Amino acid sequence: MTETAQSQALPRVVAIGFNKCGTRSLAELFRTAGHRVIHHKIRDRWPVPRRIGKVMRENLDAGRKIFDSADDYTFYCDLIVNDGHSTWDGASAFREILRDYPDTILLLNLRDREQWIASRLNHGHGEFAKREMAARGLNDLEALKDQWRAEWDQHLAEVRAFMADKPEHYIEFNFDDDDPADLATRLPAYHLDPSSLPDIGRSRGKKMSSLKRAAKKLNAHLRPRFFR
Repeated sequence: MTETAQSQALPRVVAIGFNKCGTRSLAELFRTAGHRVIHHKIRDRWPVPRRIGKVMRENLDAGRKIFDSADDYTFYCDLIVNDGHSTWDGASAFREILRDYPDTILLLNLRDREQWIASRLNHGHGEFAKREMAARGLNDLEALKDQWRAEWDQHLAEVRAFMADKPEHYIEFNFDDDDPADLATRLPAYHLDPSSLPDIGRSRGKKMSSLKRAAKKLNAHLRPRFFR
């Protein structure tokens, strides 16, 4: 069996934590091990990639399986879709994921909640928070942070309650506390290399020139929506 065929024969692993919780690092971990990965975008169409969150929501609305048209991947993460008019996170559909694909392994990726909020506020140089406020009809940043906190607490409680009797399909991984080697041990068939789990998502503290910083910020705010 080829490496690609072996990867496709494995159960899906779906990260059902929020964006800005190490999703890019997890995607790299699985990609490096030779698995097909969806990290927010499905890069199967040019020039505009599809968003997995949008695909999931449309499939649910149409009564199709939740990963219909994108079901030939092994790892999925960063399932949120937000266009400034509405916001929806595919992580909230963990029940439907298991309903449609019963052998799926759900991975709850975590970090410190307040650091997660700070990271979301910085995401896209503030563009993500701006879209979230517009989609929610908010004009107060503190109100947005309070909603995110409530959604975090509710999501974790609901996931843990639902998965309590399904330990063979559930893994929690906290980027602040847990050892990547333990994650690899929980998923031996995927041949994950713990050393390939870089913390590549946390880049805000890195030094860059003022010109480069300004260019990145301008690009984040002016780039056409469908390329984000």
